[in-house]
Amino acid sequence: MTAPEQLHPIHTEDVMAEVRARVRAEVRARLVRSGVREFEDEPTFLAAERLLERALQQRDRQLLLLPELLDDEDDWRVNPSLRLSSHRPIAGGAIVWLKQTLLLPLTRWLFDYSRENFARQERLNFVLMACLQQLAVENARLAARVEALEGAADPARRAHGPGEAETT
Repeated sequence: MTAPEQLHPIHTEDVMAEVRARVRAEVRARLVRSGVREFEDEPTFLAAERLLERALQQRDRQLLLLPELLDDEDDWRVNPSLRLSSHRPIAGGAIVWLKQTLLLPLTRWLFDYSRENFARQERLNFVLMACLQQLAVENARLAARVEALEGAADPARRAHGPGEAETT
């Protein structure tokens, strides 16, 4: 083989990075066309994407603060139940038996379908909680930085008096 005929190796990482960049650009363009003007600025889009990716990687409920702040897990966790009971002391047993024998087989498909949707909803709830936590952390950091900058600027303002500009 001569030198021009030799093939250069193709690295999978490079190809995947290019594919991701194209998909990212297409998604951004579609969102901008749909009216999300904030994403016209590519750095804003990339920052939002990074934030959401970090939230999606948050899989451990133990690392989330929001569920700990909520009073009761039953308030936010979807937990469908298929327990049958009756408040009637005499005919209750027969009514529960009829429900289990006749109604339960007829409605089981609905319960299974709903359970799958509830599981998806719970996953989305965790992602949103992780996203909120990321935003809260970033907001706290930014607030601390602003406070530090304002604190550093206050002595300069006091030295020159209110309304006076500092000259160099």
